Amino acid sequence: MAMIKKFSITAFCALLFALAACQSRADWEGVYLFSESLGEDPGGASMLVEYRLELGADRCLLAISGYQSDSRIRCTLDAGAESATVRFRSYGNGEVKNIYGVQVYQVDEPLFTLRHTRDSGVLITEWGALTPDSVEEKTGKYFARQ
Repeated sequence: MAMIKKFSITAFCALLFALAACQSRADWEGVYLFSESLGEDPGGASMLVEYRLELGADRCLLAISGYQSDSRIRCTLDAGAESATVRFRSYGNGEVKNIYGVQVYQVDEPLFTLRHTRDSGVLITEWGALTPDSVEEKTGKYFARQ
């Protein structure tokens, strides 16, 4: 009888943990944008790159488009109450190598982490394997939730 009670308590705790993890992930669902300005080209046109992160129940997609950029990255999300780490899974075509045949990222390598500050709730980005060209500080206010 004691063994069944111990098992029941363990199973209940595991269920609570799983529900908390699901809720944390749901809290991060949405679209996040970061626009990177690379200055102007010789003709005076703005050189911009947009990073669009889409997070859903079973969706993690990072689209990078703009000046000399057009990539789709399938990702995975490790989400908690205060932070969410975006990890590389593959490019949009399912391959782990880019269009030039180069494997830039390892599978499950952290691309970046989003964090809510405790005091103000400001969204902070901590860049990992993916660091845009214009970024001087590895940690700062980059992505914004839409």
